[in-house]
Amino acid sequence: MKRRHSLLAAIAFLYPAFLLSLVALLRYVGERWWVTGIGLYLPRIVLAAPLALIVVALAVARLHRFLWTQVVALLLLVFPLMGFVLPWPVSRAPNGATLRVLSYNVDSGNGGADEIVREIDREAPDVVLLQEVGALEPLTSLLRARYPIVQDSNQFVVASRYPVRSVSDPDKLDYEGRHRSPRFVRQVLDTPLGPVVFYNVHPLSPREIFYSLRGRGFRREILSGRLFSSASSAIFQANNGLRALQVQAFSAAARAETEPVVIAGDTNLPGLSFLLNRYLSEYQDGFSKAGWGFGYTFPTTRGAWMRIDRIFASRELRFVGFDVGKSRSSDHGCVVADLQRR
Repeated sequence: MKRRHSLLAAIAFLYPAFLLSLVALLRYVGERWWVTGIGLYLPRIVLAAPLALIVVALAVARLHRFLWTQVVALLLLVFPLMGFVLPWPVSRAPNGATLRVLSYNVDSGNGGADEIVREIDREAPDVVLLQEVGALEPLTSLLRARYPIVQDSNQFVVASRYPVRSVSDPDKLDYEGRHRSPRFVRQVLDTPLGPVVFYNVHPLSPREIFYSLRGRGFRREILSGRLFSSASSAIFQANNGLRALQVQAFSAAARAETEPVVIAGDTNLPGLSFLLNRYLSEYQDGFSKAGWGFGYTFPTTRGAWMRIDRIFASRELRFVGFDVGKSRSSDHGCVVADLQRR
């Protein structure tokens, strides 16, 4: 009995220690090692599976003095690993101008242009930033009936109530001997907050990694050892290297701006991402500042478990509201932010 209690007590301590180690690995190693890089994109709720079992076992064994270890485990699960944000009061300047911005990956319009526009209408934004638009018509026609300014550039569309002062398509990126798309567009808008520089971004998705590594199924790939082969590592490094270069490109361009900056889009960077913290930590994250809950935006078709659609702002602006839409037309949820001048 004593040995069993000692084993149970050890497990009670090891579980939060494992979770803490995982937080550190994801945050400080992340995309630099392909194993933790892939782990960033997996559902983290599965890590909660041992919690109830350990709590029950401790209660049955009357080891109540060790239950605090599971409180620590729960806090590690809910906050750093799953990204829960507490609701904090946000004050609006009653006489200050407010700019409402919506960002939405519309999944190539597969859900239908009418439904996409209905979702936009529900949020009533001043500026609409769309990614992965696919076929422009009839979506752009529907937007032009609502917004005086509608412009497209590759996969990106902006619709605005306010004038677009300038549009800049960045140069191609040199990567592994090829010219690759930087996957962002820069636009300067004249808004009630003054000139604001918008970066509409959509760096490369890691989806192709999972398609390549899945093979005949993850279980078989693990048992055969193929999942841990050097070939798997090379596939991840190639995909992640280009995504890192794209994030570095738009963050460096934004850093050089002299006007307030908003960076919005499908970042393909989940919580604890090393790239997210390295290149975008100097900007305010709208959900962290004015949202609450988990704020998951992808994949809406299977029960979202990641927050990768984001709106950032430079310090000249402040977030006074933030919402995540309930998507019916895309595998991403839209994100909506209310901004004022600081």
